[in-house]
Amino acid sequence: MTLLRILGLMVAALAMVGFGVCGALGVLIGTHPGADLVDSFNIYFFLGLAGLAVCAALFWFLGRKAYKAFASSGKQ
Repeated sequence: MTLLRILGLMVAALAMVGFGVCGALGVLIGTHPGADLVDSFNIYFFLGLAGLAVCAALFWFLGRKAYKAFASSGKQ
């Protein structure tokens, strides 16, 4: 059971990094600084923001799991 838990956390960390990289690239590709306000953002910008939101949620999830794991190991 511990092996499955570690494997699951590793997959979640890999997914977090993937969503973060794709989100950052989407935000960079989706902006056009020289255009008008209406035309300066396209769909990739909003998809990039969604990817960054998923990355932040996974970061919060992994941080909470790590905090619980290290906090409970000190109590005996």
